[in-house]
Amino acid sequence: MRKLTSYIITLSIFLSCEEASDQSLEIIDQPLLVVDGRLTNERIPQEVRLSLTFDDINEEPPPVTDAIVVINDGTTNFFLTHDDDRPGVYLTDTLQALFGKFYTLFILHDDNEYFAFATSSIGTPLPSLTIQENDGDMFEYIHTETVPSMTEIRVEWSEPNSSGGMDQVAKEAFFYTLDVVDITKTFAPEKEPFTFPRGATIYRKKYSLTEEHQRFLRSFLAEVDWRGGGFDVAAGNVLTNLSEGAIGYFSVSMVISDSNVVE
Repeated sequence: MRKLTSYIITLSIFLSCEEASDQSLEIIDQPLLVVDGRLTNERIPQEVRLSLTFDDINEEPPPVTDAIVVINDGTTNFFLTHDDDRPGVYLTDTLQALFGKFYTLFILHDDNEYFAFATSSIGTPLPSLTIQENDGDMFEYIHTETVPSMTEIRVEWSEPNSSGGMDQVAKEAFFYTLDVVDITKTFAPEKEPFTFPRGATIYRKKYSLTEEHQRFLRSFLAEVDWRGGGFDVAAGNVLTNLSEGAIGYFSVSMVISDSNVVE
């Protein structure tokens, strides 16, 4: 099985599935519910984001603010509360997802019910941080992960501004390591190096991926990031684990994180 590693600089939320199915997005007679939800083993309020499909790619996705959203872990129902400061975002109370548990997402919107199911794969340790110094006292992050996973990188530093003060700067990226059989790294697009200055702090967060989650990411990235390869999937062929009338993914991931200062 070939290994593929790539990254996307734009920060996004991706979700996983347990029973994937194809849904074409090329022709949509009416808006579909778009679900972005991810549970992790972090003891934090977990999020589910809801919006609707739309025609103009220059528009912002219309948020859904009047849904009922519930997550069940097999024994308990967790009702999510809409965050009025972030339209379309629904929050649990502090909740920690557990490895081995099976989670169900239930959504009621406009008298329609939607479901998704997910569990997690086991997490693995982060590899040693690898960076290399480039010209101009800048450093580049080198992704060396070999286990199927999604790694979120956030780098923060301070730099002087024209007023004599200091500005806080942050850069974020997602790096993917996927097991796939029908595409090679040759088809990944060229990317600018992920660079930062000395003194920056690097925060890493690694998400475990099930095989189904990997299939979703492969189909999604083929749509938005790897166009032009002979093995690309057809447009609108992104997988989903949501029931009919909704798209997107609901996932559970085990997360391992660390931080390092560039000396």
